[in-house]
Amino acid sequence: MIGSQDGPPALEVQNLSCRFGALVAVHDVSLAVPPGGRFGIIGPNGAGKTTFFNLLSGELRPSGGRIRLFGEDVTRLSPPRRVAKGIGRTFQITRIFPDLTVRENLTLALLGLSRSKLQPLRRWRADRVRQQRAEELAGSFGLAHRLEDPARVLSHGELRELEVLLALATEPRVLLLDEPAAGLSPAERQDIRRLLQDLPTSLTLVMIEHDMEVLREVVDRVAVLHYGELVVEGPTAEVQQHPAVREIYLGSAEVGR
Repeated sequence: MIGSQDGPPALEVQNLSCRFGALVAVHDVSLAVPPGGRFGIIGPNGAGKTTFFNLLSGELRPSGGRIRLFGEDVTRLSPPRRVAKGIGRTFQITRIFPDLTVRENLTLALLGLSRSKLQPLRRWRADRVRQQRAEELAGSFGLAHRLEDPARVLSHGELRELEVLLALATEPRVLLLDEPAAGLSPAERQDIRRLLQDLPTSLTLVMIEHDMEVLREVVDRVAVLHYGELVVEGPTAEVQQHPAVREIYLGSAEVGR
């Protein structure tokens, strides 16, 4: 497995649950991801995957259980405080400023790490240190030629790449990716797969993804959620062949291919 077992897990959840009235969206889920680990979350639509991510990032408060980041309890922290602690996140629906350039989107994300981010009159467009870092980020993942383009003119694949870069700009220790390959063409899926494979090995990666080909190339362990419950967790190849998993997917190509 990628990642070290020394010290506390990078991300650990214990008996995590989330209820919306009578609806139980996540029920008693426990798992741990080691530092530098590459971990996938799969399951059919409605399995509770995005709700689980929303609990990890602080978008939702759990009904029960605990979330720990490198041994520190972050269960009750707000999303901004979790970002400051080292949790980065992307979403199913891309969240960018479409009328700002790629450079400006990245510079604003970098500015979010600064204590001066709340100073409304700050001339952030003239911040050369963060501008240079934005250039480095874009160049490292093939978007250097798009720096001066408005985000709205990017292809869907480029938008996905930009969103990953925006999350990386927050200098996360744990990066949560919600279906990064969704809606991409075969060529774009190859690009996003290479981008994820090239991430620093010190970065812990947890991703929701339906494309098992992408998962096989990026993660080494997978957890399966079904109706909010953890069905099985283990090495990707083994989980794909697990009888309960094959029954859940009814032999669909997403598990069998």
